[in-house]
Amino acid sequence: MCPSQLFSSFLVSLLLPLFSFFINSSRADNNTFFANCSSSICNGKVNISYPFWRLDSYNPASPQYCGYLGFGILCSQTEPILNISEETFYVKDIDYNSYSLTLVDIDALDSEGCPRAHYNLTLEDLPLEYSKLDMNLNFYYNCTHSLTDSARLLDCLTPGEKSSYFYAEDNEPEDFNWYQICEKKVVVPVTKGGWDGRFGAAMREGFVLDWRIATECGKCEASDGRCGYDNSSNKSLCFCNDGTVKFDNCSKGTPFLLV
Repeated sequence: MCPSQLFSSFLVSLLLPLFSFFINSSRADNNTFFANCSSSICNGKVNISYPFWRLDSYNPASPQYCGYLGFGILCSQTEPILNISEETFYVKDIDYNSYSLTLVDIDALDSEGCPRAHYNLTLEDLPLEYSKLDMNLNFYYNCTHSLTDSARLLDCLTPGEKSSYFYAEDNEPEDFNWYQICEKKVVVPVTKGGWDGRFGAAMREGFVLDWRIATECGKCEASDGRCGYDNSSNKSLCFCNDGTVKFDNCSKGTPFLLV
C-alpha cells in the first residue's frame, strides 16, 4: 500500500469514531427537543400539544423549538396567552380533533359590561383561518350622523355629540359608505352559538380559529416527525422520534447538527 493510501486509512480510522460520537451526542441532545413536544397542561386549564408549544419553556440559549412558528403560548400568566399580529388573546380552548382553538380578546375579558373592540385582527401568514362557527360584529365609532334602523346604538361608547353603533353580520347595508360619517370601523368575530344580542357577552365568549398544516411542515408530519424552528438559522426543522433532527423530513431529510 502506497504512503498516500496509508495516510487516508489512518485519517478515516481517526475521524470515524469522532464523527460517530458527534452524531450520537447530537441525537441525545436533539431527543430532548422531541420530548419537549409532549403535552402539558397550561395553568391547569388548557392542554398544550403539538403544533402549539409553551413559550415560557423556550430557552434562548438553545434556539430550537418544536411547533409551528407563531404558535407559542405563554403559560406564566393567569390565563394561557397567544399573541397574533402583536395583539393579545386568552386561549379558552384547543380542540385537537377538529383542529380549532377558541380565543378571547384580552380587552373584552378584562371589561365588565361594555368592552371596546380596538383593532381588526389580521392572521398574516399564520396557518390559521376563521371558522364557519363565527359571525362578525361590525363596529362604527364616533359617527356624526345616525345609521340605519338595523344598526344598534352603543350608548356606553358614545362620547359627546358623536355616536357609535354596530351591525350584526348581515344587517349592514351593502352600499354603506361609513368613512364619510364615522371615524373608524372595527370587525369583531364572535361565535354564532354565543350570540344572543349582547355584544359584550358575545365578545367574552370568544371566537374560533381553525388551523391547517403549515406549508413548510407537511413533509415532516407525513414522515411522523414534529415540525419546529431554529431561530439561529431561520429555518424550519423536523424533529424525529429516533432523536435526530432533519431539515426536511424524517425519512430522507438532511440531518441538522447542533453546534
